[in-house]
Amino acid sequence: MLSRAATATLTAATHGSDSSDAAATLAATVHTAGQVATVVLIVTVVVAFYLLTCLVWPFGKCRRCKGVGKFRSPFGKAFRHCGKCEGSGLRVRLGRHVINHMRAVRGAGQNSTSKGGK
Repeated sequence: MLSRAATATLTAATHGSDSSDAAATLAATVHTAGQVATVVLIVTVVVAFYLLTCLVWPFGKCRRCKGVGKFRSPFGKAFRHCGKCEGSGLRVRLGRHVINHMRAVRGAGQNSTSKGGK
């Protein structure tokens, strides 16, 4: 059951003029486009900042050994090297993989066309 206020709002919303509906739709579209542009700008800035940090600090801690590079044996005081990072305690970050790939593709493109063909 709807109250009188809700019924009046529904009636006004469904029986309004076409020009006011078009203006409201246009305003909603412009508002939505502005929000999309803002989100795209924020995501672009965050990705650029992450790639910049990957240029400066290309390595992160190994996730398996938590950056230590070795594991303690269950019995005694012996250690073994982490098989994932091979004892270094480091891993290449995802953003650095992307940067390395972009450099390789750019370098391959320049090498193939810069010397000129036969």
